[in-house]
Amino acid sequence: MPSTLHTHDLILRMKRIVQDQHLSAQNIYDLLEGEGYHVSLNSIKRVFSEGSEHEHFRFHDTIQPISRVLLDIYGSDTDNSEIEGLKAAIRVKDELITKLERELARTKTESSDRIEYFKHQIALKDERIDRLMSRVDQVLANNTELLAQIQALLAKLT
Repeated sequence: MPSTLHTHDLILRMKRIVQDQHLSAQNIYDLLEGEGYHVSLNSIKRVFSEGSEHEHFRFHDTIQPISRVLLDIYGSDTDNSEIEGLKAAIRVKDELITKLERELARTKTESSDRIEYFKHQIALKDERIDRLMSRVDQVLANNTELLAQIQALLAKLT
């Protein structure tokens, strides 16, 4: 996650580009859509509103796509090494996101496997319980029958 200071500076740079190029929120939205990014028009308006550089935005979902498009198309008042540094930072973050997504997928798969194993174990225990309950029912039936026979014998004796 980028630092608050980095995001703050990035938003200020983007605001200067928007002001210099006389871009509307709709223009930015169209540029983003053209590059295959989706950021809502409302989010774009919030990013470029007064004082927004002090707000917190979801960097990867909002700030990163807007900065990629604006800095790529219009550049900024920074030197090329700084832009390349930002691009490198974005690439590193993209790689990290990809790595984390793979790790999440692996963890989900392992969790699913464990869940299936435990479901199978529960099913086996349920079968054992059903067999034992069947035996208990059979023993109770036998005991009831024996009790009836004993009562019949006692009745004959008395």
